[in-house]
Amino acid sequence: MANNRAENSLLTWGPFALLIFIVGIAWCSANGVWSAGALSRPTAYLEPEKSDVIHALAMMKMAANGEWWPLAWKQAADLGAPHAANWNDWPLVEELQVAVFGLLARLFGLFAGLNLAMVAGHVLAALVFYAVARVSDCTLPWAFTAALAFGVCPFIFAQSPYHITCAWVWQVPLFLPVWRWVSTEPGIAPGSRRFWVACGIGFLTGLHNPYFTNALCQLTLLGAGLQFLRTRRWPPLLAALAVIGAAALAFALMNVDTWTYRLANGSNSGALVREYKWLEIYGLKVKDLFIPPLTHRWDALANFATAHRQVAPLLDEGASYQGIVGLACLVALVATAVRDMVSGREKQVPMEAWQVLWLVLMFTTGGLNALFAATTGFTMFRGGCRYSVVILAITLLWAARALSARQRTASRGPSGDTADWRVLAAAAVTCLVIVADQIPRAPTAEEASVITRAVDGDREFAATMEAALPPGAMVFQLPVMDFPEAPIPGVPPYDHFRPYLFTKNLRYSFGSMKGREREKWQPALQAKLFEGATIDQQAGVIRINRGNARAAVDELRRLGFAAIYVNRNGFPDRGRGLEEALVELGYTAAPLRNSTGDLACIVLRADGDGPAPETP
Repeated sequence: MANNRAENSLLTWGPFALLIFIVGIAWCSANGVWSAGALSRPTAYLEPEKSDVIHALAMMKMAANGEWWPLAWKQAADLGAPHAANWNDWPLVEELQVAVFGLLARLFGLFAGLNLAMVAGHVLAALVFYAVARVSDCTLPWAFTAALAFGVCPFIFAQSPYHITCAWVWQVPLFLPVWRWVSTEPGIAPGSRRFWVACGIGFLTGLHNPYFTNALCQLTLLGAGLQFLRTRRWPPLLAALAVIGAAALAFALMNVDTWTYRLANGSNSGALVREYKWLEIYGLKVKDLFIPPLTHRWDALANFATAHRQVAPLLDEGASYQGIVGLACLVALVATAVRDMVSGREKQVPMEAWQVLWLVLMFTTGGLNALFAATTGFTMFRGGCRYSVVILAITLLWAARALSARQRTASRGPSGDTADWRVLAAAAVTCLVIVADQIPRAPTAEEASVITRAVDGDREFAATMEAALPPGAMVFQLPVMDFPEAPIPGVPPYDHFRPYLFTKNLRYSFGSMKGREREKWQPALQAKLFEGATIDQQAGVIRINRGNARAAVDELRRLGFAAIYVNRNGFPDRGRGLEEALVELGYTAAPLRNSTGDLACIVLRADGDGPAPETP
């Protein structure tokens, strides 16, 4: 009896533990993190394609500082100087997720917290998928295999760590039983246990990335609507609408801060501006499901990906690859659907095939989502390529269910979980293929050292600034940039957050959301500073009008700013003209510079001045 209990416990919890171990090791391998020191280094920093990680880290620091409370208005005291930065006009739904990330940052440090959050995203995706697969009648070997494929899917690796709200997709597997319940008889009975579970899934989903909430709602409505047309029964349709309503309720709850802020301070149509063109560029493309990432471990596939990116006119986020196993599942699903259609068995076409077809029709480049955006101006869901991970979840569970059914048929009974050696061997080989194909190549020593040098350089630069300036000093950042999503030539959209990540006692002008009248003084002051400037072609320097420069700097000092921070990449002369103009005005102290030479800080203390003033 005791042996049976131990065996049952091992079969129940053993796969969860093994998934945690394998997926955790996979993340460490993909990122070259094998020590506590490496865990405390970010896996991405200034690389152009992943520079949004700076924004993620800034959000985490706000949360760690106690400035990020879900449902409450959010202001960053050290950003948006001389005011506190307004972070309320952007409808960010994932407030609870950011709060969790901030807690990890507070407990383990900013970079280690981000890395642990990324590991957790992979592990949760695998564990939730396995649990869903088991309650969906999948046998242990195939549930485990599919869960592993989802937990280490290329999508999560590609979105990490710069798109933190996209990288957490653990809720997506929960959609699959809901879609099955609403699409098949007898549907979901209002008030039943299944009803409350489905509504709970809807509410939980609404607290996370709205891209995936959108997918849940669309396919829930589509499945329930078709079922209603067949049965003309209202209760299941109303239950499905309740699931959608639960997701909408959570979405609304997470927007309470944004909506109430707008009620109190007026609307801000300039905060969220997204051009239609991105729907074309980042639309879902079937061929991208077959394109491996640039970091694939196999040289042949990595070279193929590189060649494709050099010639493809529209590039996605590099996260659509389904993996060899995922592609095999997708091809098998399509082949099964085509066979059933050709054989006149339309009713036997797997519902998963129709779900995948809908996602392709809706979110492909030029598809229904683009048509809707073009006619209404609603461009929120610009990244249709992100629905590739939903397609992967659908096909993996379909294949796991199909293979489990075959396993049970071969074992001549419903207790097909007792797999023979052939099933175990097939599952083991599939897992090896998954590991070999889906875990990216680790960064080289040189790539890792570039990140380390950049981080150490910024940390040292921030410490130098703090040593040179009084506590609470305000730093005006040039070039002036809007926030968020507003890069300029040479400077990624969130680069001005770099010193903020490391300082404790300085305040920065960048970081308050664009579109409000209060923030317009910065571009106006920059325009005054460079009014009348000319370009000295021979010297390669911007010659700044001395009188205008004096007026601009005097205004900064009047506002209480103690220094000017310059991202030299934002100027064609790398800021030389600005530095020379300040020297002419009497600010002769050598600028502070970071080790990589792209950042400079000029203390606004002219010859003959006393110490820089304390600022409130």
